[in-house]
Amino acid sequence: MRATWMKALLATLGALAALLLLTLTGASAADDAWRVGYLHSLSGYLANMGTASRDGFLLAIDEINKRGGIDGRPLQVFVENDESDPSKGVPAAIQLISADRVHAIVGPARSDITEPLGPIAAKARVVDMTCSFILPTQGDYTFATVPTPEEEARVAVGFLADRGARSIGILHAIDLYDKTSAKAFADEAGRRRIQVLATESYNAAADKNFIPQLTKIKAAKPDWLTVLGSGAPVPLIINQKAEIGFAAPVLGNLAFSVAGIEPLLRIAGPNLQGAYLTTVPVAVWETLPKRDPRLPRIVRYREAFKAKYGRDPHMADWWTAQNYDIAFLLAEGLRRAGRDAGGGGLKAALEGIRNFEGVVGTFSFAPGRHAGATGIVIARVEGDRIILVK
Repeated sequence: MRATWMKALLATLGALAALLLLTLTGASAADDAWRVGYLHSLSGYLANMGTASRDGFLLAIDEINKRGGIDGRPLQVFVENDESDPSKGVPAAIQLISADRVHAIVGPARSDITEPLGPIAAKARVVDMTCSFILPTQGDYTFATVPTPEEEARVAVGFLADRGARSIGILHAIDLYDKTSAKAFADEAGRRRIQVLATESYNAAADKNFIPQLTKIKAAKPDWLTVLGSGAPVPLIINQKAEIGFAAPVLGNLAFSVAGIEPLLRIAGPNLQGAYLTTVPVAVWETLPKRDPRLPRIVRYREAFKAKYGRDPHMADWWTAQNYDIAFLLAEGLRRAGRDAGGGGLKAALEGIRNFEGVVGTFSFAPGRHAGATGIVIARVEGDRIILVK
């Protein structure tokens, strides 16, 4: 059914794409502002991620515009809410491309929206700076700003190997990213001769009872349980794991804390203590070495965030800083492309970026390499925060 839907959608967009090729370049030259679409989950089960991401992005946009914009032209943002729903995300993206005539899109977060958006963005020759953890399988106009599932799996499974793990169980959500992550973890486990004794899945948008899956994994007696998923189910999984007496330690992936560390702690409480997760250095900034070269950038970002919003950013919610970085990456691409930003100009400019120092990490792109971030660390929940382990 999905394949049929995609074929119909792409056929409908064919005429649209042809029109866009004629209009986008004209929009670049005639409009006073650089037009940027912001597509994110501002409601639904990823709303915590979406609203926090928006705060980071708009903070950067304000800073860029106060400095005079790009070549004297301000950045104008058009916001669309995909409601954490793939069926809402694609129409919202089409609105941004066809009606708002944006030069680029930032977002979405859901891999299940990024995937069908990939060929649409490519047809329209509009760059998509996705907040998803993976790139689409089709279309070469999408750029990602988090490490790939394969890079994450190397660090995570390497950590388990160092801890003497001989076996794992995998519990993953059914969205595209977490399925991809589960495969990457299993493949890396195989390379390191760690057995995957059980693999179970769940629907992060709907499920609340995970005892059947946890019971099956428990029966296999793995040394570790890897939880690959996000949102409201994570603390429920942790509590239900304790409820059935499943004692194996937990390692979560980058999506593990997407509901926010504070809600996780509030719901899962003591059951969450000692759990491990992969994350990025900014999330554990307080426990980084004092001479870490990233600390000055992180401190400046925190000060700017507090000045705008009157509160400190939740650093464990690293996607806020990710979106802050995305805005500056996009601005650098527009600066380099200049009048050639329409069509493929912005894409080519972004592909030329090397060693761009952001708050989350260092970004480098190239033709054929659009996943530009580096830097995965292992953290542990301790008290009311997460701390650096490795």
